[in-house]
Amino acid sequence: MKITQVKALGLRCQSPVMSDAMSVCKARQALWIKIETDTDLYGLGEAFTFGSPLVVARHIVEDQLAPALIGEDPRHIEQLWQRMFWRNVPNGRTGLVMGCISGIDIALWDLAGKMNGVPVCQLMGIHSNKVPAYASGGFYAPGKDLDALKKEIEGYLEKGYSDVKIKIGRTPDLPGCAVGYTASREFSVTYEEDLDRIRTARKTMGKTGRLAADINAAWPAKAVVQAAGDFSEAGLNILEEPILFEDVKGLQAIRAAMPGISVMGYETTQGVRNFARLISEDTMDIVQPDIGWGGGFSEVRRIASVAEGFSKPVSLHSFGSCVHFAASLQLAASLPNTEAIESEENPNVLKTGLLSAPFEHDERMNYLVPQEPGLGIRIDWDKVARVRIF
Repeated sequence: MKITQVKALGLRCQSPVMSDAMSVCKARQALWIKIETDTDLYGLGEAFTFGSPLVVARHIVEDQLAPALIGEDPRHIEQLWQRMFWRNVPNGRTGLVMGCISGIDIALWDLAGKMNGVPVCQLMGIHSNKVPAYASGGFYAPGKDLDALKKEIEGYLEKGYSDVKIKIGRTPDLPGCAVGYTASREFSVTYEEDLDRIRTARKTMGKTGRLAADINAAWPAKAVVQAAGDFSEAGLNILEEPILFEDVKGLQAIRAAMPGISVMGYETTQGVRNFARLISEDTMDIVQPDIGWGGGFSEVRRIASVAEGFSKPVSLHSFGSCVHFAASLQLAASLPNTEAIESEENPNVLKTGLLSAPFEHDERMNYLVPQEPGLGIRIDWDKVARVRIF
């Protein structure tokens, strides 16, 4: 079997307006990568782009990375991963190029599963056929007050979730906050209003379940350290990506300041070498790579192994389309140190509207790992055509 073509597929659709600490989202997008062969089989992956223009990623996939793959045996996944990495080290070991390598790697593993007639998790070795999930939502939005946040979280609890994550940090008046440098200050709040959001979520959830808050690295370390007591009083259990991951000393200071709150990160970090450095520096309690950004199945599995070596749990970041979520489920099911997976609950057609059958879960929102070959899902290509832009 030989690879004959590597295509980038751009998807985009409108979505309700929402905001985290650093950006305002009015549309959702995804970059799928399709690897075709000289047989009827193909592999499908997703490169996470963090909002970058999809056309840029398309050129990276088709012009920069594809030449290393055309004519090669797709079964040589590790050889191909190393080839893409080392041929692009000067400009690609981090950033959008590594994101595209991640998507290609996912597609190669999807193809491998289809070739063998089994889901990817079976190729890697199944650890569990269920993956615990937490509800990811709690964004800022037009007219969304504390009562609306309360009702949103009540909906998650009714679905069966016990753990919930919300957004905080959109506080431009806080000294050192990076929101002032972003394109829009819409939906900004004060520090006290953010604390009220945490308190409201905690009160709604009661004494059970873990409450997480994500700052998206908008604050400086000093502000997070000073807020540690308030976060604890408000009932926070997990703080995600409080500052830029490059600030190792700042992350260490944050962990020291709030021993009762777990630090989770860092979705924007890529590659096992970078994660190994951060883990060895003891900058996080929960390791949170993204399969479509951090290196695909091949590299994120290595990241998880390093985390296991330091007795750290893994909770995969997943904020993409159905392809991204399916890949995350397959990987999470193969890891002995999976703690949970992010399950986005915002309206997202790219995650919920392009499949022939939805993702399944039990009454406690543990996701059942799809058992079809490869990523385990069946794409409805007629629905894809409605949101495809190239």
